Amino acid sequence: MITLKDRQPFAEGDNRWCFVHPDDPNLCLKVLKPGSLARQYRTAKWHKRIRGREALDDNLREANAYRQDAIVRGSERVWEHLARWHGQIDTDLGTANVTQLVGAEPGRPGPTLETLLKNEGLSPRVRTALDALAQWLRETGILTRNLLPHNLVAVEQPEDLKLMIIDGLGAPLAAQLTSGSARLRRRYIERRIRRMWLRVNWEAGGRSGRWEDVEQADR
Repeated sequence: MITLKDRQPFAEGDNRWCFVHPDDPNLCLKVLKPGSLARQYRTAKWHKRIRGREALDDNLREANAYRQDAIVRGSERVWEHLARWHGQIDTDLGTANVTQLVGAEPGRPGPTLETLLKNEGLSPRVRTALDALAQWLRETGILTRNLLPHNLVAVEQPEDLKLMIIDGLGAPLAAQLTSGSARLRRRYIERRIRRMWLRVNWEAGGRSGRWEDVEQADR
């Protein structure tokens, strides 16, 4: 069993902590925060609660998302913009999802797109990287949730910048059920791309107004 309780996470979200694997600095361990699942269940809308607590478990949802056909049956191109999946392991903080730690050096996570937007705005190289990510989504057919800047990590390459998805993989149940239709899958992916640009422009523009209002206006 991996011991994490005395280690400092390098990042955290609303529901999970992220640790560098103590035995392999190229890997990231994601564990649920204590009490996060119970809190999510208490505050979830009724239609989400009736599916049970497992449906709200971010680690289980992510594990299932990596099993989608576009990844399982895809080529090596699948991993060009997606952190690799390495399964699950037991830790003293609970089951951990094991994924690639994206960064320039082992044990050192790269900067997020959120950080880049704060530092340089929507620069030409950031636009190019976002265009490349959008084209990859179209070509691979991989389903994601809304692609938020803090869930995209930037990797410096010799001539350009590459964005990697480290979180937010998968799709709501309705999209999963209709993903067998190529037309509906393409439409869903284009909505995610449009929403990605909407969020990027909102953040690069200084986050004027509430994101919830901006998002609602796009529905």
